[in-house]
Amino acid sequence: MGSVKRPDDFMSVNIDLNRPEFFADVATTLAGELEDTIGLVEASSFVGQVGEELGASISRRYGDALGGLPVEPDALAGILSDLKRRIGGDFDVESVSETEIIMVNTSCPFSDRVKGRPSLCMMTTNVFGRIVSDARGYARVNIDKAIATGHPGCRVRVSLIDDHAGDGFEFFR
Repeated sequence: MGSVKRPDDFMSVNIDLNRPEFFADVATTLAGELEDTIGLVEASSFVGQVGEELGASISRRYGDALGGLPVEPDALAGILSDLKRRIGGDFDVESVSETEIIMVNTSCPFSDRVKGRPSLCMMTTNVFGRIVSDARGYARVNIDKAIATGHPGCRVRVSLIDDHAGDGFEFFR
């Protein structure tokens, strides 16, 4: 049979398995099972609820660390970019105005595992929407392009004013 192996004997085994990778696998597998079992709309709703809770927590964390959330669009864009960087994404600010923030990326926090799992985009939608609406009272988030749906990158529009125009999901303080 061979000798009994101790945990330290496996440290040199080349397996891409660490905490971030494991949790990305959990999230994408769960999203996939939900999409396959209950459908994309219902799975997106479920993931959106999780994103809403995480967004509220992240919003509080930034607010506490900064002595309150800023209302300036460029500062909010910086927060959105920073949080994605911290969790393994690579979101950059494409443009900022008094009415809209546009973010783009070529690297998802869920890595390539997100491909074919568009319900996971509701995580970004809800986290961005919660942070911006907590700061300004209103946000509408629309994901124009997504790695999950086959694009080479994502393009996310965050409307800062309620102009009753455009698609997306609305958030209120």
